[in-house]
Amino acid sequence: MIPLVFCIDDDKVALLISKISLQKTFFCKDVLTADNGKEAIQYFEQQILLPENEQKIPDLILLDLNMPFLDGWEFLEIFEQKFSIYHNKIKIALLSSSINPNDKERGNANPFVITFVDKAIGINSLSALKTHPALAHFFNQNEQSKQATLS
Repeated sequence: MIPLVFCIDDDKVALLISKISLQKTFFCKDVLTADNGKEAIQYFEQQILLPENEQKIPDLILLDLNMPFLDGWEFLEIFEQKFSIYHNKIKIALLSSSINPNDKERGNANPFVITFVDKAIGINSLSALKTHPALAHFFNQNEQSKQATLS
């Protein structure tokens, strides 16, 4: 189980559905949400000022591409420039309903993006994320613990 996931999306219904799906499938222990990239950047600006042991830094960001104020691409640019301290800890999955192949190319070229996920996050999307090489260790430990308990 991933300790903390940060969902950044301007669609309040999608945020609610994502939060429920993430918790009901035991994908993560806790979920943070932000309505746009600007709000998410402000969150990280606040966290970086705290002592390291008090920071609440997500392990995974589910990032919508199309948002007002600061879209997903702009968020990624600022994240790269201002928050190098978090680059090795945080993985980012882009959420999009876009069929534009340029979006996928651009996302795949970004070093922080591990995958693209359909914006309507569901059980299949979460199952695929659980097996992604960048995230599988969160779930393999749980399986190993369960097997050790059964032995």
